[in-house]
Amino acid sequence: MRTTELSDGRTLAFEEYGDPDGTPVVFTHGFGDSRLIRNPDDALTASLGVRVISPDQPGVGGSSPSPGRRMIDWGRDIEELADHLGLERFAVAGHSGGGPHTLAIAVHLPDRVTRGVLASPVGDFDDPFMRKQLVMKDLKLIAKIHRLHHLLRWANKDEARKVLKDVPTYVETVVDDDPSDAATMLDDPAQRAMFEASFAQGVAQEGEGTYEMTLALWDWGFSLADVRQHVDVFFGDADDIISPRMPQRVADELPDATPHVWAGAGHYGFVDRARWTEFLSAVA
Repeated sequence: MRTTELSDGRTLAFEEYGDPDGTPVVFTHGFGDSRLIRNPDDALTASLGVRVISPDQPGVGGSSPSPGRRMIDWGRDIEELADHLGLERFAVAGHSGGGPHTLAIAVHLPDRVTRGVLASPVGDFDDPFMRKQLVMKDLKLIAKIHRLHHLLRWANKDEARKVLKDVPTYVETVVDDDPSDAATMLDDPAQRAMFEASFAQGVAQEGEGTYEMTLALWDWGFSLADVRQHVDVFFGDADDIISPRMPQRVADELPDATPHVWAGAGHYGFVDRARWTEFLSAVA
């Protein structure tokens, strides 16, 4: 883990992997995940000619909380990270709830972000259509109670305690609710270890990061129509967490986007070797 101090005194933690001389790509993780989520074979990533910079969102892993943040604020954080790393131009990538964060970077830095790629992105939860596409029952509950901040914070802390008490068992419970990702999470020992580490970092600050991210999924501070760059949108047709109609609508509403459907893939299928290759090749 590496860190940098932002102008407001907060710490931003991040990982770098892949080809150090490759195309720089800033990757933003999704809800409950962390900077650690990826295909665990870093030699594979390096072979694709990309240098991936993967930060923790506020309140996740090693990054300081940012209470009251909005989605658009992530663009400013990444501008400072890019300046710290000397990145003049770079691509952006994101998964699930990291999708709108990724688009926030593109909107905030229209002349520095070259293009984007998303895997199973969520839409703006202010849109009733988007909220109706939530499939997993825990996400449906979060959407219902998001205005009850004390209850929402308690729910995130309680979930964090469950994760950290027994991370391997937690991964198995995720699979119970998300069977389409069973092979992705359990069959490969290296991938299972990656998910365990990523989920643990995702709630390491007693669920502060998931709490802040939940609130940021409403009222982004920008719209899909504001994104000027080309974006490739990948999603699985067997997703048990969100309906495939959600990422398809995201692709439809972006001014310049190409949707790609992964047959038989679940929400986390993007980390499997073949799909990880296709995902990052879109911005390589």
